[in-house]
Amino acid sequence: MLLFLLFLRQRRAVLLQAGVYPLLILLVNLWIVVKEFKVDYSAYLESNEGSFVAIAKNIASHPFDMLWWPQWDLGLPFQNTYIPGLHLLVGAFSGLTGLSASLSFHQVVALFFAMGPVAVYFMAWTMTRRAGTSCSAALAYSLVSPVAWLMPLVRNDLNGPWNLRRLQIFAYYGEGPHTACLFFVPLAILFLYLAVTESKFWMKIAAGLCLGLAVLMNAFAAVILGIATLTIVVVVPPKRVWRSALLVLAIALAAYLWISPLLPPSVVADIRRNSAREYPFDRNSALGLCVLVLAYVLLWLVTQARLSAPLRIFFLFTLAIASIVLLAYYAMCNIVPQALRYGTTMDMGICLSAVFGGAALLQKLSKRSLRPVAVILVLAAIVQGRHEVRYGRGVIQRADVTATITYHLARWMDDHMQGERVYVGGAPSFHFNAFTDTPQLHGGHDPMQPSVLTLHAGFVLASGMNTGSRDMEICGSWLKALGIHAFAVPGPLSDPYYRSFPHPERFAGHFPVLWRESDTTVYSVPSRSNSLAHVVPATSLVRRPPVNGLDIDEMSQYVAALEDPALPVASFQWLNRHAAAIQATLQAGQVISIQERYMPGWAAVVDCRPQPIEPDGLGFMVVRPSCTDCRITVAYDGGSQLRATCLASLLVMLLCGLAMGRSWITRSRSQLLPTRDVQPAQSAG
Repeated sequence: MLLFLLFLRQRRAVLLQAGVYPLLILLVNLWIVVKEFKVDYSAYLESNEGSFVAIAKNIASHPFDMLWWPQWDLGLPFQNTYIPGLHLLVGAFSGLTGLSASLSFHQVVALFFAMGPVAVYFMAWTMTRRAGTSCSAALAYSLVSPVAWLMPLVRNDLNGPWNLRRLQIFAYYGEGPHTACLFFVPLAILFLYLAVTESKFWMKIAAGLCLGLAVLMNAFAAVILGIATLTIVVVVPPKRVWRSALLVLAIALAAYLWISPLLPPSVVADIRRNSAREYPFDRNSALGLCVLVLAYVLLWLVTQARLSAPLRIFFLFTLAIASIVLLAYYAMCNIVPQALRYGTTMDMGICLSAVFGGAALLQKLSKRSLRPVAVILVLAAIVQGRHEVRYGRGVIQRADVTATITYHLARWMDDHMQGERVYVGGAPSFHFNAFTDTPQLHGGHDPMQPSVLTLHAGFVLASGMNTGSRDMEICGSWLKALGIHAFAVPGPLSDPYYRSFPHPERFAGHFPVLWRESDTTVYSVPSRSNSLAHVVPATSLVRRPPVNGLDIDEMSQYVAALEDPALPVASFQWLNRHAAAIQATLQAGQVISIQERYMPGWAAVVDCRPQPIEPDGLGFMVVRPSCTDCRITVAYDGGSQLRATCLASLLVMLLCGLAMGRSWITRSRSQLLPTRDVQPAQSAG
């Protein structure tokens, strides 16, 4: 026992720094978020959390058939549903434990929430070697949100300046990917810093691993880590700037190639295009960027000879992130898309900078003066921790979804639509596919869209803006052209948050009513065939994509062909989630139109012979077989892009593995080689 106590005394500092401090931070955050571990479905059905649950549910149900996603937006490659890092983890956890995807989602994200400040602690401690200050910074990040003090809109949304924004975005807004990203970001910053400042090869591998995982959780990590990487490079000694820049570029390239099968170049291009459309980089953005760069350079110059490298990194990083957020809020200047979403990262930076800056000032005080300051800070942390626990208990709410209209609607569709495509308007679309596999027109995320077609359709169907006397004609053309056989219209009681249908009554009397509960109504779209494959004249195909929701001239011709009783009916049957069988009878001049999105990677086989597939103006697949009685199989394999990215990812992993093995062997040999004792030379005479 005496020896054990002596050991503890000798190792007290290590136990405190590596055990007690991180455990304290973890327990505080678990105490705040503990209620989430029992939440199956959140009470906030207006959040997009349901779409994340739907992805995880399908991963757990079809772990080996995730090439194509037939449930959203006329069909999508799986990578276009959302950046899938978190959903793969949740789906695997659900499949292994047998827990529901929704409960698994909350448990996995709650763990990431609690571990995020622990990662901040290890980042700060390793970089500065100041464990106590690092623990204080991580606790501050755990308990307060400076963004609420600086932005009245956020403060009002939180219902007070002392509530925790980081908890709200998870518990209320359902931003699980963003929450998971905040765990990997500080680890990526830490290992990027070590990769630049240390010579150990495994640190470079760890930097690439954490960088890739952070981006796989959420696209915001790419911007955050881009700023952090630039800051690390410009803070290192001037003689090493170019070498450090090349090193981090190589790490970033290797990290992207590693994750590229799940985030291919086409998806990156879709995100950039859609984000630029909603948040264009204009003259105001350029002016804001110039202000940011000027402030960044000035702070870099001022701190160059006054602060250590880690503190300069914290201050410069905080300045850049805070400038992005505050310029967007106060000057309507979007330097990057969705700039306000970086508020939680701004909280992390401000807490690090404020605590380390405050600690530097407090060091000038005597030990006697520091004691009351320390007591006040500890008491304040206890009071604020108790407040955040109460806030967590209030904001984390679970619901019996089986009693909601959203659930009843999804189950009715599941029982009656037999897999036919539907349109679900408003907030019910977010959780729709968490309860049913019925495909819907638009259930995904706008930044991931390969085209704006479903956005045009959804807008004109919901709003009826500028349709005038042709309102029902335009709506009917869109519904039939996109293969929709029923659509749900929520009223203000069923969709109080978005009120996406300003005039839900406008469909009454024009479409047959199939189901109604409260002020949600499901209407039928009468069609000659419920198949996704149709025999139509080649001349009736839509050649030019509609420029907006009112552009239906070519679409009307296509719809007329779909409803022409003189044309034969084609059958369409899914064989799995990425392949289907079609049977049809054709005559000269006729083609098969398949109301599923065309993407490179789709291939057709007609009577055992390969047949090319081409897109039409709506983005649907068109097959022009030369047979009369045709048996056609269409299948999606991801195309050349998936094969190339998988090959690149495998090569990166192989090269990194070989390099790690070589490094380990070299180090082992150097440790095994005997060292010579150098004898002093004898003097002559």
